[in-house]
Formats: sequence, structure tokens, C-alpha cells
Amino acid sequence: MTQTIFEPESDRTADRDERLMAGLGYILILVGNIIGVTTLIAVIIAYARKDTSPGWLHSHYVFQIRTFWVAVFGIIASTGLIMTLILSPFGFLGFGLVWLWVLIRSIVGLIRLVDGRGNADPEGYWV
Repeated sequence: MTQTIFEPESDRTADRDERLMAGLGYILILVGNIIGVTTLIAVIIAYARKDTSPGWLHSHYVFQIRTFWVAVFGIIASTGLIMTLILSPFGFLGFGLVWLWVLIRSIVGLIRLVDGRGNADPEGYWV
């Protein structure tokens, strides 16, 4: 006699909701490239959800959190460069690179989420 294990309906619904929240986080980060406040909302959602999410979605939340903190550090460093007269062109270049880096990471993370894959190295700096 074979045993069939059925997954409870609530787990699939919870997984779908977690996936939706991770996708919302990526969308908020993308919008945050224009309006910075939404990125803060995305990282709050990621911190609140990362401990209760399944493993592959946990990697997306860690990826979003890492993206936020590295971008904050890049913005602070670029602002410091802009405050000096001689290094201000490098500060503006830094802002552009941080903006592009966040854009690429968010799009790649969203594509992986839609494909149902986790991030291989969520704590890394590259995509």
C-alpha cells in the first residue's frame, strides 16, 4: 500500500503570500530608486518576514536587506565625497553606480523570485 502525503492547503497559501511579500519588497526597492522612502518600507517587511519564511524565500529577504544596507553605505560615502570640492565628481559617479547596482540587483532578484529560485549567495555583493 502506498502512502500519499498531501500538503495542507494553508501551507500553499502561506507560501504564495510569502512569495507575494518578497515580490512586493523588490517592487518597493525598484520604486525606492526614485522615491527613497519605499526602500525603507521594503527592508522593514524583509526583517519582519525573513525568520518565518521558507528557505528559498529567506534568501530573497536576506538579499533585499543586504542590498539596502550596502546602498545606504554607498550613499553615505558618495555624500562625503560630494562635500569635498576636489572629489565631488567621484561622489556623483558613486551615486550613479549605487543607483545602477540597486536597479540590477532588484531586477535579478525579482526574476529569480518569479522563476521560483532562491538566491545562491544572498549575502554577497554581486548579483
